[in-house]
Amino acid sequence: MKTIFLTVFLFIFATAHSVCAEELFSVSSAERGISAFDFKVIEVKRAEGFSVLEIPGFQDRTASASRWMMCMYTELAVLRNKEMWASIYTDNSGDDVTIVFPQSTSLNDPAFDNVDLLGTEPQIVPVELFKKFCGLK
Repeated sequence: MKTIFLTVFLFIFATAHSVCAEELFSVSSAERGISAFDFKVIEVKRAEGFSVLEIPGFQDRTASASRWMMCMYTELAVLRNKEMWASIYTDNSGDDVTIVFPQSTSLNDPAFDNVDLLGTEPQIVPVELFKKFCGLK
């Protein structure tokens, strides 16, 4: 009986540990061979339906850096098996960008329930549209 209990306990612990051990998303433009700008996208929080990214220097991004960042949001959505994403930030939100993964095109989607919209009305973007633009499969 003790052996069965210990086996079940170890299985549950190992399963829970592997789920919790999933790494947070992190990528840099330099790692991707881009020399036109130098940005890092670092996931600092993951919750049900959204992620918070830290992007040092975000407020000083160029148009080409913005396009690359949208590709990184799309890549993150693909990794999370999501079909849509929306980014939330303002000119005063610093280096933090919240990426929400709604299951509908409505801002009333439950994914937005625990997210501060910062007084904005974010655009919900279909992953399929950006997958092509970003060259993702």
